[in-house]
Amino acid sequence: MGRIWLLLITLSIVLGTNARAQEITGHVFDSKTKEPIVGASVYYDGSSVGTITDFEGNFAIPILSGSNSTLVVRHLGYQTKKLPQPWESDTLQVALVEQVQRLNEIVLTADPFSRKEKMRVFQLEFLGDTPGGRKSTILNEDSIRLHFNTYNNTLSASSDHPIIIQNDFLGYRVSFDIQEFKIFFKSTSLERLDNIHNTLYNGSTQFFDISQGKIKIIKRRKRAYAGSRMHFMRACWRGNLKAQKFILRKRFRDITAEELFEVKNGSSGEFRRIQFLGERFVIYHKRKGYYRSTLTIENPATLFSLDKYGNCNPYKELVFGGYMSNFRLGDMLPIDYGL
Repeated sequence: MGRIWLLLITLSIVLGTNARAQEITGHVFDSKTKEPIVGASVYYDGSSVGTITDFEGNFAIPILSGSNSTLVVRHLGYQTKKLPQPWESDTLQVALVEQVQRLNEIVLTADPFSRKEKMRVFQLEFLGDTPGGRKSTILNEDSIRLHFNTYNNTLSASSDHPIIIQNDFLGYRVSFDIQEFKIFFKSTSLERLDNIHNTLYNGSTQFFDISQGKIKIIKRRKRAYAGSRMHFMRACWRGNLKAQKFILRKRFRDITAEELFEVKNGSSGEFRRIQFLGERFVIYHKRKGYYRSTLTIENPATLFSLDKYGNCNPYKELVFGGYMSNFRLGDMLPIDYGL
């Protein structure tokens, strides 16, 4: 239903790894009182790798080797802290700043739609109009604020608390700390067909596996992975796009992986520095037939950092359309899936 920016994981270019340890340790405390914060969530953004602080505010978390993912430290009542290169220090000292209670923003434009109407569209765009999306449930729906701005035909969503999603289709409970969510419509209407220009959402995501090893859920995850953005970007990193059944086209002709991007100097064993060789590509994947996706590079001169998990930075420069743009929270897998 329109194109979507790949914003679900906050990334940064990796400068190095800490080879002296297999885990990251740290201490989380109140920035004013210096008292330890108990039960703070510590996790890699977009992953199922996480922990919480103990009674002394301490934590230990494995190093997610070869990943660009940011380490997130979060606790209710405090501003979320993001640490792009957490392995650069032997022991992290994380001071959380108390969250100032804010009043609801003053709305300057009339909202012509009911909450029920807006929530229906929000759920479809946030969770996805797919089997995974339709079988996912937002457990704290009442905490979400929705507003349609008639000045620019934009539906915005916000929440003071992480959005909790129960995804029984893929066997995950997902916590999404929303930072920005907007649906840009072409007209003052909530119709989705031929009316959504694009959807933008940003935030940090933590996955909890609740599958209990069920075979049917494992099979669903494999189907969700096949032909996904994660699958495509991992195949780019491995250099096996053809073997993974991806077909590439540019200006109405088939191209090879070598015509898609170039690996630049500065790449290491686990990270690739790449530059795409064009502005727009068409991607097909044979998954019960051919599914058409598009990849648009906002600035072809951009150098990207790509890791083995499929994270590509700067993520705002990549815009996916077509089949891959239909993937939302209901079809999303953690970045450590299968690795």
